[in-house]
Amino acid sequence: MPDTTRNAVQAYFRQQAELGMPGYIFGSDVLSGIQSGAAVPGTRPASLPGQPAGDSYEAKRRALVELYRATENCHNCPLDDTRTKYVFGAGNAEANLMIIGEAPGEDEDRQGVPFVGAAGQLLTKMLAAIDLDRRKDVFITNILKCRPPGNRNPSDAEAEACAGILARQIEIIAPAALLLLGRVAAHRLLGRTESLAKLRGEKLDYKGIPVVITYHPAALLRNPQWKRPAYEDLQRLQAMLKEP
Repeated sequence: MPDTTRNAVQAYFRQQAELGMPGYIFGSDVLSGIQSGAAVPGTRPASLPGQPAGDSYEAKRRALVELYRATENCHNCPLDDTRTKYVFGAGNAEANLMIIGEAPGEDEDRQGVPFVGAAGQLLTKMLAAIDLDRRKDVFITNILKCRPPGNRNPSDAEAEACAGILARQIEIIAPAALLLLGRVAAHRLLGRTESLAKLRGEKLDYKGIPVVITYHPAALLRNPQWKRPAYEDLQRLQAMLKEP
């Protein structure tokens, strides 16, 4: 993340802390404001393609705010002793697509926002390749809301501690589709144990919501040969989102 953007993020976090309002995690208005350095908390995005205006957005946003405030000081697992920031999620509260990764990394733990490091930059490009604007069209979160030390895989107890929060996020946002990034996210959310290669080829759903599974962006940075199959997964997701 460029220094100017990082400084804007940090300044905005300070402002929100002073106001007692964690609004930066709930709207594409704020994400776009982070990019420009001029976020306005609580304002509905001016343009949300394919989504009607009305009270639904504000109701979902309020529900997410309530969930955040109820869980930001979570002590349900030992990660509360090692985290720097609780990483609830970011994006549009009324998104058609919800993206779920594994856990916050070092950059995310420091800034309190998911997917802001190199993997996050790649994710932004991946979404743009299927005509999705990260600032407006998606809500992004992780299986875990706190970083495991050394970026290790989540333990069963840690995943279970966060399971209720994630389930409530999905319930509130009620997306048209879920994109799961990587084997860990797929196993934890779906309760499956098969390889990522096998799961990618299946028609899956979570409580009736269609699911697409692809490689985690961090894995793609290490294994560029997987970018083509990942793009094929995204094309399938794009077609799914266009269905009535």
